[in-house]
Amino acid sequence: MGNKGLSQETVEKHESYGMVGINRVSSSGTSLFGSITTHRSFITLTVKRASNRRHLAQDWIHAESSPLIEIQLSHSQFANLITSPGMGDGTPCTIRAFDGKMVKECPPPVELNSKYAEDLKATTKETVAGLEKLTQTLSQSLLPGEKPLNKTALKELLSEIESALSSITDSIPFIEKQFNEEMEVQRDKMAGEMEAVATHLIHNVGLKAIAATNLPTFAPPGLPQLPEGKK
Repeated sequence: MGNKGLSQETVEKHESYGMVGINRVSSSGTSLFGSITTHRSFITLTVKRASNRRHLAQDWIHAESSPLIEIQLSHSQFANLITSPGMGDGTPCTIRAFDGKMVKECPPPVELNSKYAEDLKATTKETVAGLEKLTQTLSQSLLPGEKPLNKTALKELLSEIESALSSITDSIPFIEKQFNEEMEVQRDKMAGEMEAVATHLIHNVGLKAIAATNLPTFAPPGLPQLPEGKK
C-alpha cells in the first residue's frame, strides 16, 4: 500500500487560528507614540491569521496572511507591558499596520519643554485677561458721575482678584511641578532604553565571540531571545 496516507496533506483553517510574533528591529530613527525621542532600536509585535497543515504524521502551523495588526514598542514600553499586567488601560504602543494595511507613520514627538511652555502661556494669558477686566471695571467706577460699587459688585471683584491671585500662586507653580516630575519620568525611561540597547549589544557581541571559538551557545537565564529585523 505504500505511504500514500502519510504523503497526503490536510489543511485546517478557522477564524480563531492565529500566530503572534515578537522581533527586535533596528532603524535609522523612528518616532513612537508615548515617547519623547526617536528610536534606533525597538520591538515589534505582529498578529497574523494561521492554518494547521497535517502532513507526514505531524502538524505544521503556518501564518496565512500579512499582519492583522503590527505594533511597535520602545524597550521600556515592552518591559512595562510584560511586567505590569492589569495596570490601567495598558501600555502606549505605535500601530504600524492594521487589517493587512500599513498606516501612517507616527508623527515626531513634541518637545517636552514646548508642551509645558504652551500650558504656562495659556494660564498666563487667562490670568492677564482677568486682571485687565478688573482694571477696566474699577476704572469705569471711578469716572465722574459713576455710582460707587455696591457690596455685591465689590464681592464679585474680590472673587475675581482671588482667582487671579490663585492662578499666580497655585496654577503656575503647579505647572512647574508637573514639568519637573515629567522630566524625572522621562529620565528613568531613557535610562531603561539605554540599558536595554546596551544589553542587546553586549549579548550580540558575546554570541559572535562564542561563534568565533566554535563553542556551544546558550542564553543567560531571564534574557529574552528576540529575532533580528531590519527596517
